[in-house]
Amino acid sequence: MGMDTRLYQQLTNQKFALDQAAIVAETNAQGLITYVNPKFCEISGFTEQELMGKTHKVVNSCYHDPSFFKDLWKKISSGQVWVGEICNRKKDGDLYWVSTTIVPFIGDDGKPEKYLSIRHEITELKLAQKTILEQNEKLVASSRLSAIGEMAAAITHEINNPLGVILGRVEMLKSMLADPKPDTNELLRIADAIESTGYRIEKIVKSMRSMSHQQSDREPFERVMISEIIEDALNWCQSRFLDHGVQIIKPELINKSRVECRSYQIVQVLVNLMNNAYDAIQNLDEKWMRLDIRESQEELIIEITDSGAGIPNDVVAKMFDPFFSTKRVQYGTGLGLSISKSLLIQNGGDLVYDHQSKNTKFLMHIPKKQSN
Repeated sequence: MGMDTRLYQQLTNQKFALDQAAIVAETNAQGLITYVNPKFCEISGFTEQELMGKTHKVVNSCYHDPSFFKDLWKKISSGQVWVGEICNRKKDGDLYWVSTTIVPFIGDDGKPEKYLSIRHEITELKLAQKTILEQNEKLVASSRLSAIGEMAAAITHEINNPLGVILGRVEMLKSMLADPKPDTNELLRIADAIESTGYRIEKIVKSMRSMSHQQSDREPFERVMISEIIEDALNWCQSRFLDHGVQIIKPELINKSRVECRSYQIVQVLVNLMNNAYDAIQNLDEKWMRLDIRESQEELIIEITDSGAGIPNDVVAKMFDPFFSTKRVQYGTGLGLSISKSLLIQNGGDLVYDHQSKNTKFLMHIPKKQSN
């Protein structure tokens, strides 16, 4: 057997193996299909005759924006390989997903003269990913509602106190207005107290909106001051801490630094971490939680430290896993740290446990600006 015969047999074998595993198509420089293998026909439902001479618009699902294919064509026509995932439509109308590699072949003039696309169907994988994302969204929503339920009593307390102040001041106003010549300065002082207390309630309601916000990973990021995020989170927690003798040590909220994030998600994570700190230290002799802010050129870090003596190594190794929990069933789902970490990652940051601290400390990394 000569060299040419062996080479031909080798190439034939390789093509046979490729045809068994992949969808293969070749187009000319204008994008017209010049070759399809049997697997393309099998999966798309089109015959070879129906595909030849057509562009890939014949299987276009309209799932992707026109800009998606514009960018794809721009890249391969410049001689670069394109790799990505495409949603196509079968002849019967069903959608299917393919992991795609498109390789341009350059002619003597330095421009692509044809393109070879190699695809693998990943429809089941995409459906599984969609199911996982939907389940994760439900778990996040469930976790958020659970947190809201746990904090309902604290919020009621937060609002009842200022409402009591307002009602008391109103009674004083009525009493003073019964006087033919009421003290104007005293009336203004009472009105100022009512106003400031009303603003206090407004802040609490704003924090409640942040926690109950229906989140979506498609929502745009916003630039927000880190001090506003911390204040929103504290509105949820500080009464619970103070009423049970847990000291809160926090920075002066004058930091004007801004981060680019979905602020309601950052508030949710911070509230979860503070609640975890409370649960961990409520029975200790020394009960405190401290918030600190550190920043670099790229990111801002919120440190949440409590008076606990740290977390055992065997727990640290598993605490970010879904459903892992050291709490009794009725006190938690084990979703808190897992979801908190995933929310920060969605915001371009991360949640890290500080192994070096002598006390229990978590670090929330939040980017100052989202990378493109």
